[in-house]
Amino acid sequence: MTPFRYRSGIKEFNEAFTKQVAAELQKRRDELISPRNAQKFQHGRMWKTKPTEHGDDAGEMQAHSFEFLSHFNDIVNHDLTKFVEARNRLVEGLTTQFQASLYQTISQSTEKSGNTVVVGPGQSPAEAFLAALEMIEFGIDENGQVSLPQFHMGRERFEKTIADLEAQGPEFTERIEQVKAEKSELARQRESERHAKFPPAWERDSL
Repeated sequence: MTPFRYRSGIKEFNEAFTKQVAAELQKRRDELISPRNAQKFQHGRMWKTKPTEHGDDAGEMQAHSFEFLSHFNDIVNHDLTKFVEARNRLVEGLTTQFQASLYQTISQSTEKSGNTVVVGPGQSPAEAFLAALEMIEFGIDENGQVSLPQFHMGRERFEKTIADLEAQGPEFTERIEQVKAEKSELARQRESERHAKFPPAWERDSL
């Protein structure tokens, strides 16, 4: 038996609490992954990707869970701030698990393809940044604009990398801009070639 008198209120509270958590989690997810690249499954737990040069691969849903406790005295005392704190702890816990799962998946993918950069002895963060930039293919967004890559790293590593980049001379900066220009042009060429495979409807009708 439930210790609370108003069972309908329990349902309404749970629904509101769940919606708040889901909305905050989606906001956190959108900070890492564009909503355009997020997909939802109506059923099932597994999927299979298209075969590539690195082989065929299958994926499976991963469950994320986080436990938090609400003390009985906090409920009896009607301390509503505790509910907000509990919601925030739940969001932080699930977000941390999502981030770990995301970066682990990316790491496994890059290691499988060999598209990795190893910082050797004596190599500066700026040199590693340039090496990574030279390996990345730029994309084109839905507006036809070149989509520059994002770099994700811990705060300490990020601060060291930025400081090292700012300490480089004009020749290094010029090399960075040259690589960006070359990668951007290659991205536009690939997009142009892709469009050429799909002529407009009025051109198809005249064939």
